[in-house]
Amino acid sequence: MPHFATGYMRSWGRDTFISLRGLLLVTGRFPEARDIILGYAATLRHGLIPNLLDGGRNARYNCRDAVWWWLQAIIDYIAISEDGGQILQSPVIRLYPSDEAEYTTEVTQPLHEIINEALVTHLNGLEFRERNAGRRIDEHMTDAGFNNSIGVDPETGFVFGGNIHNCGTWMDKMGSSAEAGNKGVPSTPRDGSAVEIVGLSWSAVSGLAGLGVQVYSHQQVPVFGTLAAWAEKIRENFDKHFWIGSKSGAQVEPHPAEHVNRTGLYKDSVGSGQGWTDYQLRPNQVISLALAQDMLNTEHVRLALDTLVTRLMGPLGLATLDPEDWAHRGDYDNSDQSGDKTVAHGANYHQGPEWVWPVGFLMRALLSLASKVTSEEAERLRSQVRAILARLQSLLESSDWLGLPELTNSRGLECRDSNPIQAWSMATVLDTLYDMDRLGVKL
Repeated sequence: MPHFATGYMRSWGRDTFISLRGLLLVTGRFPEARDIILGYAATLRHGLIPNLLDGGRNARYNCRDAVWWWLQAIIDYIAISEDGGQILQSPVIRLYPSDEAEYTTEVTQPLHEIINEALVTHLNGLEFRERNAGRRIDEHMTDAGFNNSIGVDPETGFVFGGNIHNCGTWMDKMGSSAEAGNKGVPSTPRDGSAVEIVGLSWSAVSGLAGLGVQVYSHQQVPVFGTLAAWAEKIRENFDKHFWIGSKSGAQVEPHPAEHVNRTGLYKDSVGSGQGWTDYQLRPNQVISLALAQDMLNTEHVRLALDTLVTRLMGPLGLATLDPEDWAHRGDYDNSDQSGDKTVAHGANYHQGPEWVWPVGFLMRALLSLASKVTSEEAERLRSQVRAILARLQSLLESSDWLGLPELTNSRGLECRDSNPIQAWSMATVLDTLYDMDRLGVKL
């Protein structure tokens, strides 16, 4: 609040499921969590959970990550509530039982069938155009931006999608200044295989496999045969394609040394339309470092976390882009009326300002790594977590909203256009405290 408190802006699929573990599961609010999981399941379309819910009737399916956060939330719900998998049998009233169906409440399916539909749709691949494409739903998007795609690379197991004209992840700022020349130009399209979506998909697919879930129907013969095989395919290929350990790039490298300007990190994406954006240092890898660390090389994890802490960590949040990147613009002003297309109308929302919610995943990744290293190294990692929490607690106690903000400007400076309290900022800190308690780590 307050900027996302009313109307169609109130409920975002991605933000909801990033926040659900910390705000509802960790705090024991299981009925609310269950209702939200099943309520969004009702809106599945094109194998996706909507970006903007808007009551379901006018939902927008222009994000590629919300469905994976939703699946992760289901796995977390089963684990933390000790549900035993019963939620998978829960009935869901489908609002869109097929991609082309009009709004209805006549079809009911168990949750596991809807999970199956989401996964199989990705495996089969899908291209679609948003309904009502044009200024009615987005006054800034160019025509090509309304065309969407999702799929899975059979050679790697990586989920992919999007194009350079749209932005299907949380870094979704669309340029809106005709005067500055950025109108309809995404600041961060992040098409291809985004690092956090690949990590999330491994966590979701392996988690469902671990629960003994069999989601493929007898009529479908998916490329990987089983969920466990799909998860293993991702594990086999992740470090090969994403890890940048030297100037020569990744082990499997489409652009040898061409775009590599920093090492000791996981690529932000693989196979983007612009190419060079794959190699930018952004915080998105921290999601995979926290949720998919068990499939990663431990030394690579340690080096990547060192890079993130050293290069991106501000007083309160993680910078959305390396301060040494040519595109870095660390101070967000949504009212900027200048002719500078890099910042006009807040185009740099994700080009440097320091966001709070990814810090929760950074802390969870540090805690997870601490269980795999020497006791001396482990204590250093835990001390880093305690120091971050202390700064956040100080901010929390001084906040008029009794909460943590959406973001800060560079070097932790206050941003007037930031929400002073935001759900996922609060949630991922609660996630960290829960993990500390579960691991027996003292504050």
